[in-house]
Amino acid sequence: MTTAATATTPPQNSARSIAGIRAVLSSPLRWWLPLLLILIFFASRIPFLTELPLHNDEGLHLTRAVEVWNLHPFWEIGDGKIVNHLAIALFYPQNAPVFAGRIATIFISVLGLAAAFAIGRRLSGNTGGALVAILWICSPYIFFYERLAFSDAEAGALVVVAIAANLKLARSGALRDAVLTGFWLALAVLFKFTAAPYALSMLLITMLLPEYAMRRRLIMLMVIALTGIVMFVVPLAYLILRREPLFEIALGWIGVGSSQVQGAGLSGNITRFITLIATFGVPLWAVLTAVGLALLGIFRRKTGIILLAAALIPFLLTITLGREVLPRHFAAALPILVTLSGAGLSAVIIKLPTLPRRSLASGIAILLAVPFALFAITAYDAPQDLPLPLEIRAEHITDHSSGFGLRAAVFNFPRLVTEPDAVIIASMFPDSCRRANFEAAPGYEMICTAAPGIEAITQALEMHPAVYVLADTAPLIGADIPALASELGIMAEQIGVYPRPGELPENASVVLWKLSR
Repeated sequence: MTTAATATTPPQNSARSIAGIRAVLSSPLRWWLPLLLILIFFASRIPFLTELPLHNDEGLHLTRAVEVWNLHPFWEIGDGKIVNHLAIALFYPQNAPVFAGRIATIFISVLGLAAAFAIGRRLSGNTGGALVAILWICSPYIFFYERLAFSDAEAGALVVVAIAANLKLARSGALRDAVLTGFWLALAVLFKFTAAPYALSMLLITMLLPEYAMRRRLIMLMVIALTGIVMFVVPLAYLILRREPLFEIALGWIGVGSSQVQGAGLSGNITRFITLIATFGVPLWAVLTAVGLALLGIFRRKTGIILLAAALIPFLLTITLGREVLPRHFAAALPILVTLSGAGLSAVIIKLPTLPRRSLASGIAILLAVPFALFAITAYDAPQDLPLPLEIRAEHITDHSSGFGLRAAVFNFPRLVTEPDAVIIASMFPDSCRRANFEAAPGYEMICTAAPGIEAITQALEMHPAVYVLADTAPLIGADIPALASELGIMAEQIGVYPRPGELPENASVVLWKLSR
């Protein structure tokens, strides 16, 4: 009896390699179609990449990326984002930091797009690959987070790569494919711990899809697990040697049924997820995603049901156990859901005759592309006007976590702060200050301190005749400068106001003051 471990002999491997080369050479569409889609992806993501001001968390990731160049590769990784800043560091964030941080996400995401195309093509041919890629590219939710220096979309893209590798392993039973599956899954988790539940995806696919012996499946599963463990050796050793906590922040995120953002538990988070995707641009992409997932289970039967379980069970686990499931966390789950949805839609389309098949596929592409193009143009030209869910709009446009107001203020420092060697104190959260300094002109960086920074302000006034203070959302975060000036018996001159979208100059959240003795 021939086992899966011995069925593939070297001569057969050579024959397969030759056949594969011939297939590539004889079918230009095999390569030109995915390359064209990747070019469209870059063309949609890169324009005006720095138009939206830096979010607080983006500033944190950039700070960590700079620390890599200071020989601190795992600086403050307790929140479970262990290597995403290493990708940013490759682009040297000291120069054009906003662009460097965000372009790293796009390059990681394109790996996921290529893997998604491969999954779609495997299930439904080139039609499947194309529909998967188009649905991915035209998803405004994914588009929004792929243009930020966040780790969620990166982790989601790498999960798709891991599942693509796992599907190849299910077909081949090769040790190399098991190692690659473990590598990509571990890398996704290293980018963000929210990818950890997708280890269940590897378990389901490895145990249920292959046709080779159960013993071989168990061996492949062990190889995947060992590869993942090896991937964590270096960051764990770094933390242990430096006597730092082992991911306490990330592990503290787990809290069954205790979402602090909206609702509680599984039902509340599902409702919240549906609300988010239904109000993120024109919801046609969300409707098609739901329909495609249902069709995958109907038309692909065993394979489709196993893949749906591999995508949905980790997602349900995340929103069940997550203490605080934020909108960006859903960006880690959407790439694989969109991938399987495109495969489900194409499973129906490829059953049609050639002309109706092409017409229907083209019609879906146009229906997705038109509202997406309008969404993208708004993101390029006026991101403050994007049709976003209220929660995301608050986080990225109107609240202190957004960079609106702060960026306008630091851009104006060279014009308003005229004294040589002037001191500028940031009366705001330290992360906000560091984020704003990435967009400040050289020589005009603020001194960062804990909010509201009153002690730093008074100390600076003892050493300098005049001190500039940029206050954010006083008195809730920043200092109440007129009250402080009255208390200290000094002069306070308001020299700049920077309203966020929806604010007026008289109630602007960000205000620049000049204090003098």
